[in-house]
Amino acid sequence: MKTEDVAPPSTHRRLGRVAGSPYPPGTDAFIRRWVACTVVGEAVGFTVAAAIAATQDLSHAPEVAFLLVVGALEGALLGKAQAITMTRLQLPAPIIRLWPLATSVAAAVAWSIGLIPASLERISWSSWTAWILAAVLVLVLLASIPTAQFILLRTAVPTAGRWVRFNIVAWMLGLSWTFVPPALVRPETPVISEVGVYFIAGVLMASTVALITGTCWLSWLKHGSVRTVVREVPD
Repeated sequence: MKTEDVAPPSTHRRLGRVAGSPYPPGTDAFIRRWVACTVVGEAVGFTVAAAIAATQDLSHAPEVAFLLVVGALEGALLGKAQAITMTRLQLPAPIIRLWPLATSVAAAVAWSIGLIPASLERISWSSWTAWILAAVLVLVLLASIPTAQFILLRTAVPTAGRWVRFNIVAWMLGLSWTFVPPALVRPETPVISEVGVYFIAGVLMASTVALITGTCWLSWLKHGSVRTVVREVPD
């Protein structure tokens, strides 16, 4: 008989596991916090950025530059919200400190790519080269934020490449929600209603991203690649 089979509950907790659970203590609280913070940070940032983008003339450079700043703000809000949650993990301090900055810069890159079609007056889709270029740009857009975050995670997580794969799927599915508002908003739509539509789309997008990326953290926590911060339980 193994020693831990007869160990009291407190011993199980000190060993880093709750009896009968494949996850270490604190996992449920971390995942709930990750989902909540990611949804709030991304939904608020996207709503502000998208509402502003919908009212701008993107054929002029100043408006485009302004939107890139707004996109960077969206990334900063998302990154900060996630970094707050990541303080519950045993990660090096520089990762958590630089997470909002890396996410902000990557979000600005993603927005610069996303604004290309709207910034150009004429795009000919009759050429196959245009479609190839579009596919490459979409891939870069989807990989921008997770790649920037991966550069930080790889210093502490051996399987950090998994983060990019999970995020590409998450953002690909999440961004699909952003195609709904333009189909619903009309020139005569009241501003408050327009903001509301973009907010709902932002929440749905953020929820999709939060849940899928949360499964990546679950996998790491289960296999011990990442550990939660566990307070000592007195005997």
